[in-house]
Amino acid sequence: MATFRAALRTDGLDVRESILRELADYHGYSPEECLRRCLHWEDWSVEEWNSADRSTAAGVQDFYQSVQSWTFDLMWYAYLQSTGHGFPAPVLAARFATDHAPGRDHLDFGSGTGTTAQLFTRLGFRSTMADVSEPLLQYARWRLARHGDRATTIDLTTSELPSANYDVITALDALVHVTDFDATVRDLRRAVRPGGYVLANFDVRDPDDYGNQWHLQTDAHGLDHRLRAAGFVRTRTLGGVTHCYRAVDPTRPTFRARTIIDRTMLPLQRTTTRARGRARALLRRG
Repeated sequence: MATFRAALRTDGLDVRESILRELADYHGYSPEECLRRCLHWEDWSVEEWNSADRSTAAGVQDFYQSVQSWTFDLMWYAYLQSTGHGFPAPVLAARFATDHAPGRDHLDFGSGTGTTAQLFTRLGFRSTMADVSEPLLQYARWRLARHGDRATTIDLTTSELPSANYDVITALDALVHVTDFDATVRDLRRAVRPGGYVLANFDVRDPDDYGNQWHLQTDAHGLDHRLRAAGFVRTRTLGGVTHCYRAVDPTRPTFRARTIIDRTMLPLQRTTTRARGRARALLRRG
């Protein structure tokens, strides 16, 4: 966590002041205005989403290519992570990768403002940031250069991921936002080296609820199964949230048999999850 906090600080300021100062310098707002935008990013993001038709993949991509609110959201959440008020997914992922990744080539898929890639670079990894949002990639490039950190970038709207190029791929709070999940996980499987890892979570929400419109995937059990079916085995879960998937040969008979068994278990898993959700709702009402 100390390395993560240090990566967020600049000019001798604490983490909070550093983040607000950087947002102010980049966007041309006052630090006070940046704080307001950080605290109210969700309302702003809903306005951006509702400004056009998002019912198609092209409409969603247009949102990602124009969104401004997420820079404030992601940087403020990094601050909350640094203070223990947000789940420290990048820190846990970096610890796991340091101990278990077969090499030091890292890809941050859905890299956002680059804080995860920055942490990995400071721990000795060769990091690449990949995203479909040019506004976020631009901010990440600017911010890492400001801190003296180096990471290459891939604009996923114009370039493909290279094959068998990474020992560990992080996809933190990213996969529920993709329009074609199966194509995405096939790309991740192609990009990771044999025995390498994909570290991912599935923050599924009801897209009909306010502020959840860009959460495009709703079935966590189904997503987990579909990712594993692409050629992965889940080895552990970090903090009860981030799953660690190791790349394996999907043509092995044992892997195929396990995939079939997993598929038959999906209805039971979904039913159990729904029952637990209803029970929790009843307890809250009581």
